[in-house]
Amino acid sequence: MDSIAQDRLQSLIQRFDSESLHHGILFRGHDLLFLEKSIGHLYRKILNMKEEANEHPDLFHLRPSGKARIITVEKTRSLMDGLYRTGHQSNKKVAIIHEADRMRKEAANAFLKTLEEPPAGTFLFLLTTRPYSILPTIRSRTIVVRLEENSSNTRNESTFAWLDQYTDWVALLLDRQKVKQDRTRPVFMAYGLIVGLIGLIKTEADRSTKDAISKVTELLDDKERDAFEAGVRRGVRLGLFREISEHTRNFITENPKVSGNIGRNAQKLHKVIKKLEKVTGLLEVNLKEDSAIEDFFLSSLRIWSAK
Repeated sequence: MDSIAQDRLQSLIQRFDSESLHHGILFRGHDLLFLEKSIGHLYRKILNMKEEANEHPDLFHLRPSGKARIITVEKTRSLMDGLYRTGHQSNKKVAIIHEADRMRKEAANAFLKTLEEPPAGTFLFLLTTRPYSILPTIRSRTIVVRLEENSSNTRNESTFAWLDQYTDWVALLLDRQKVKQDRTRPVFMAYGLIVGLIGLIKTEADRSTKDAISKVTELLDDKERDAFEAGVRRGVRLGLFREISEHTRNFITENPKVSGNIGRNAQKLHKVIKKLEKVTGLLEVNLKEDSAIEDFFLSSLRIWSAK
């Protein structure tokens, strides 16, 4: 875990020990699986659970359901009913709202009442990668804690190899003489990168799902499992998109072979990053993944190779 994330969690544990921990905490970050793993240190402390334990009668979960990953008002009300019952093993309860940004308006409004006046000894932990998609009235009633994992810790050899191929492609597109000599090579390379990236997303999503699902599979129904798997894939994809963005910036600004025309290349870099952000947004409204990735690479090809 990143040292900053560790320090923030330790601070929250100290607040609990001093009975000053806020009842509503919004944990935000880029990776939901990292958030879920990280807050385990805190809720195990609150509920006096054994290290690495995942279940407790006073630990509640509210998760999205289905491929659309929606948190319904019915499940939200069911959670609240459970929170208002007497605790099983202590006077403390913890509820984790996974992907809190997936709450429909009706569910968010229903949850807001509990957030404003929770049962005594109840702590509400909201997890999200999109905090500004949560109702402002909910955000304003929580304290926000950012937990991030150092991206260099999440890279593997396949990711490094793909990123090297990607920067080779960008370097080729910036070399107008080479492009003039062979105009088809950059196109074939682009489609190779597309296939490679889609494969990376699937491989990493499958691995992450397998690692995580073994710990929570007995807690999920079929619809929740569908949402969980879709959320994992989305998180992996976003992580790789961030890698592309970071790697592209570093390549353009630090590589002496391309920095000679830094002003023009900086303009191209800005356009490419804006395109990547647009594609990321479109994927949130269910644009097909392979179409979105192809659109990004073909647009990038035009941008980088322009005069």
